[in-house]
Amino acid sequence: MAYLALYRKHRPKNFDEIVGQRAVVTALQNQVKYGQIGHAYLFCGTRGTGKTSTAKVFARAVNCLHPVNGNPCNECELCREAESGFNVIEIDAASNNGVDNIRDLREEVQYTPSQGRYKVYIIDEVHMLSTAAFNALLKTLEEPPEHAIFILATTDPQKVLPTIVSRCQRYDFRRITAEEITMQLRRVAQAESIQADDAALAYIAAIADGGMRDALSILDQCHAYYIDRTITLADVEEVLGAVDDRIFTKMTDALIRQDVAALLDGVAEVFDTGRDALQFVTGWNGYLRNLLVMKVLGTRQAGSALSVPADSMERLADQAGQTGRNQIAGWIEQLARLEMQLKTASSRRILIEVAVIRLGSGTYEEEFIPAKPAAKPAVRSVMQPSVTKPLPAQIQPTQVQPTKPKSSGSDRQASGNTEVQKFVDAWPRLQDELLRRSPNLMALKYSQMKAGDGPAELILTANMPVYYNQIEAHKEEIASFILEKTGTPYMLRVMKSDQPSGMSWGKEDFTRHIHGDVNFK
Repeated sequence: MAYLALYRKHRPKNFDEIVGQRAVVTALQNQVKYGQIGHAYLFCGTRGTGKTSTAKVFARAVNCLHPVNGNPCNECELCREAESGFNVIEIDAASNNGVDNIRDLREEVQYTPSQGRYKVYIIDEVHMLSTAAFNALLKTLEEPPEHAIFILATTDPQKVLPTIVSRCQRYDFRRITAEEITMQLRRVAQAESIQADDAALAYIAAIADGGMRDALSILDQCHAYYIDRTITLADVEEVLGAVDDRIFTKMTDALIRQDVAALLDGVAEVFDTGRDALQFVTGWNGYLRNLLVMKVLGTRQAGSALSVPADSMERLADQAGQTGRNQIAGWIEQLARLEMQLKTASSRRILIEVAVIRLGSGTYEEEFIPAKPAAKPAVRSVMQPSVTKPLPAQIQPTQVQPTKPKSSGSDRQASGNTEVQKFVDAWPRLQDELLRRSPNLMALKYSQMKAGDGPAELILTANMPVYYNQIEAHKEEIASFILEKTGTPYMLRVMKSDQPSGMSWGKEDFTRHIHGDVNFK
């Protein structure tokens, strides 16, 4: 006989063997036990949580000649024939999603079963049906034959028409906990004479992310690699291309120290050992999630919320004392964005290296904590926390005061004002370049650059206090950029605007704000 995969060989035969879905199982078992069978069911949940397995058990139970407490006996003629598809019709909606397929089903459903009370139609991935197919199915669900039971299974219930959902009993299958998966893996390993460490089984359960089928497939794969010896945690990591948990500790330590060199060394280690890049980032983010839970709940309460070994708990507790919850949340957000980018990227190493450099340098967009100012360049700046009243009209920064050509000093003043105004006119283009370098300065989009009172003075006015705070925190970085581009040590002042957000701008201000895309006649 051909080898049977573990997830198929150990598919539940009755309700008692279904793992992690007690509420669903109890409801269905009682319906069979007391003869209150519905005509349509909707099973929702992520992959590998037991939707199809439960549907098959239910299909056998409703036709079983000798049910035991709502369970199929799996010994009578109808139970045995159900295994070969008798009275149980499975349809894959992913490949049979047209209206013609449903019309064929509607014709088929009119015929009564030759044996047993019910014909059970299991439609998997029902959300893949076309709109026309859904409408064709709806008519059957409205007036179903007494002998027909429909079980619709889906991983995306939001795509199922509300009119279909309203005619079904809906059951939501939750993700199976790591502890429940570990216990089931231990039972399967014992039944199959597979030697595996508890740490290896626990790691497989964690990687499976709530799916029993995925967990059994991983165990099957590891057993094929190490069929003649005990499977260890290191073996599982080797098979999956996963990363040792300790690399996450090292990387997080480097983040806390803002040690960019150590972060790059960690990335090099991951790639040099042939580990999967996406799995590395996903695993690191999971580690940071545990760190955040530790920081928020504390060591005592986090113990019940985290399923990690004792040595990992100690490392998490130590690191939680060295950083803040907002900082950890910011790291998690950035790595989550990196995960999305890696799914379609070809140069994964470059993306990861750029990301860790930005994380380690603190030069990333932070919504959780105020960013740290960059090192001070040799640029003069004046700190002005706020301005409560607008400047008098005769000395508004956007106006260049006329100068009298009485002396060489006046000539230099006029020349200085001209250069400042040229810079102000060029600021939208330069601002875009700065934003490409430092996306954390998006507050600049809500500000105005104007000429100041002096010959080399600039005023950056923020429209709202929240933008003022962000710009003020990065003022030295902005001044350094201006110095780099102009070679002039401008005096930069950041000010709050007391004008409402819907303020009226002049022609020049409006043109500069939209980067000169509109020409006034």
